[in-house]
Amino acid sequence: MYGDMSVVRSDAARLRAQGDDVRARAMTIKARAEAMNWNSVAATAFRAEITVTADALGRSAAALDAAADALANHARAVDEVKALIHQAQQWAGDRLDEARSIAANAVKVVHDISENAVTGFMTVLATIPDQINNVTVSVFRVFGMDIAPETVARAQDIMRAVPNRPADQSPDWLDVQRFLNGARR
Repeated sequence: MYGDMSVVRSDAARLRAQGDDVRARAMTIKARAEAMNWNSVAATAFRAEITVTADALGRSAAALDAAADALANHARAVDEVKALIHQAQQWAGDRLDEARSIAANAVKVVHDISENAVTGFMTVLATIPDQINNVTVSVFRVFGMDIAPETVARAQDIMRAVPNRPADQSPDWLDVQRFLNGARR
């Protein structure tokens, strides 16, 4: 989805090598011009022109170095984003799986129990008039464990908000992670 950053790094290395080559050629022509055993007005003009050319080559080499740095920085930034997406996918994927499991497997169970056995997970539906200290309660169960109604409601809200998992390595995982972090509060 994001391309092969090894290709971008290879391009950066190639540009850097080209910059080194251009810089070396500039130094070589400048050194050769200065080493010539030629003295005259024309020789002075020639050496001045070679200096101007060598300086231009030096600026070209610096531009190649800057382009190589930009490519290397881009590859590093893409790798950092890919790592963040991977982490978000792992974390958010686990939360989505958990919410999907709760939403799909929560069963509301109604039964009569002793009043002193009511837990925070249970909703009292009615008292039983003929039996003292007994109540009818409803409770959500997932795989035999009682869970709070708020947990089921939150799982159902998550499933409505994120009905489908984003594709692997999609930047949408970052949005899902932000949403789920907000939903936990």
